[in-house]
Amino acid sequence: MSGFNRHPWLKWEQVEKFLGQKLPFAEKGQTFLDNMTWAEGYVQDMLKKAMPGMDASISSSGTIGTEIFETHEHVIVKVKIAKEEDPRSLQVFVKSNQIKLTGFTNNKNRIVKVPTLVLPRTANVTYKQRVLEIKIRKRGLKESYHEAYIRY
Repeated sequence: MSGFNRHPWLKWEQVEKFLGQKLPFAEKGQTFLDNMTWAEGYVQDMLKKAMPGMDASISSSGTIGTEIFETHEHVIVKVKIAKEEDPRSLQVFVKSNQIKLTGFTNNKNRIVKVPTLVLPRTANVTYKQRVLEIKIRKRGLKESYHEAYIRY
């Protein structure tokens, strides 16, 4: 059976109705499932619709603007700090998958998710010209085993 007819019980019209958009047609010689590049954009749109305030709360509040960069070995997070904030009252807490910033004048904590797992103890934070830069080493893909000793 070819692409669209593999599952006769699956009605594409119903799927399109559920998704709220037309599905892209496959190129000649490909089945629908061979080209799923459209899915990423669809998921991003759905997340924006489901959580409309997430991006706006970070960038439009004026207190925090965040840029995240990845190198081969590090994740670098740059957080722009507003003029009215006291940089000496800020605190940075690093977890393997996110960064928590505290000490803002409005007493609200900020959470910044990092795109990959990191080693929290390797975090290096600098403040310069109203920008807080947090550099953290990525967790290696090859994790070694650590022996857990048996108590008798």
